[in-house]
Amino acid sequence: MIVCGNKKIKTMLCCSMVTLFLLFISANLFAATIAQRVGIASSPNPVGSGARAVGMGGAFIAVADDATAASWNPAGLIQLEKPELSVVGAYDSRSENFFSVSHPESNTDSRMNESSINYLSASMPFYFLNKNMVASINYQRLFNFNRSINYRIKETVPPPVNLVTVEDRTYDQEGFLSAVGLAWAIELTPRISIGVSLNIWSSNLGWENGWEGKYTNHIVGTRGLTTNIEDSLITEKYNDLKGFNANLGVLWNANQHLTVGAVLKTPFTAEFDHQYQDVWVQRNGAGAITGSTNVSISEDVELEMPMSYGIGAAWRFSDQFTMDLDIYKTLWDDYILTDGQGNKMSPINGRPENLSDIKNTVQVRMGAEYLFFKMDNNLIIPLRGGLFYDPEPAQGKVKDFYGASIGSGIGYKRYIFDVAYQARWGKDVDTGNIIGASSADIMQHTFLVSFIMHF
Repeated sequence: MIVCGNKKIKTMLCCSMVTLFLLFISANLFAATIAQRVGIASSPNPVGSGARAVGMGGAFIAVADDATAASWNPAGLIQLEKPELSVVGAYDSRSENFFSVSHPESNTDSRMNESSINYLSASMPFYFLNKNMVASINYQRLFNFNRSINYRIKETVPPPVNLVTVEDRTYDQEGFLSAVGLAWAIELTPRISIGVSLNIWSSNLGWENGWEGKYTNHIVGTRGLTTNIEDSLITEKYNDLKGFNANLGVLWNANQHLTVGAVLKTPFTAEFDHQYQDVWVQRNGAGAITGSTNVSISEDVELEMPMSYGIGAAWRFSDQFTMDLDIYKTLWDDYILTDGQGNKMSPINGRPENLSDIKNTVQVRMGAEYLFFKMDNNLIIPLRGGLFYDPEPAQGKVKDFYGASIGSGIGYKRYIFDVAYQARWGKDVDTGNIIGASSADIMQHTFLVSFIMHF
């Protein structure tokens, strides 16, 4: 549904303006799709959870031997010998330093901080049909959207036009996407296990799954003694999420030292309710209203989420020392948004599907863990570290992001407490014309705390 309101503009002209606005919206800050321009604030690539895994650089596909295994490789759940409860808390800090050659006055810094419950799970090993099995229920928060940007754009048109315009723009966005997973693993042989996690994406599970963005633009135009003022407020909401997908995993214990794991996360269609409103008011220098519009859109949109898959290898030098290497690919060229009119476009760049050239991403992660045993092996103190390459998709290329992590903790009898710190950064990253052909230096800090209790 599209509603136009303007006392001075005929309906046909108004609707034409709306159509043009929608055609060119992808080139502006207030782009309206997931991960497009101002979109996902966290890494868009699929990752798992847990302070232990993150402390190892996210190289966990072939390890996956704690309660967070369902988010990395559900086949790894078979390694749990006792019932477990787990909870993971997260604190995220993101800074973006924007700089533009064409508009140096718009150079600005953006800072956002957030704390959340990142993961919850309950796991139960059991024996059935002469096979070891494990079942679990899991909650994971996967994508964060919190971001705030404020900047100024100044344009000067020399004589004979002699026009000066100053624009003060703000963008505030908040929200997240999370899923509930039902996972199951079975030991086929003493060396091979398989597992599956069925993930439910919904806004009807006790929390709001979606995000909201607000964009304001205050323009003051001066030409000689004449002043013109324009104010825009654009509000967008994506909510009422519906979707379903699966994580499929396999784990092979090749020998006492080598374990190989693989995981496939299936593609799926996410359905959203999209609400859009644009209110524009024009005033003269005396403050009298000289024009206004009010545009509203209500539609159902579909987002084709891409398939991703990865493989990992872990080498156990001893009971104390393990190293892991993961390679993970996401097929972003299959990531397509279909709006209420059936138009298909890439959410990465806002272009029609047939004009987009989105490059797939390949993550490379490596990490290590060393365990210190004390008090008859009842007390365990780990030391972990990792490095990773975590690029983001873009038109015709990928955006390079790198990271490093460290972690530790303490395990005593049936209690495990882990902490991890991760830094992720990108230098001179193309921001997709967020601020006049700008680039940005981006730095993300993540702190995770995990608590696991065995029964």
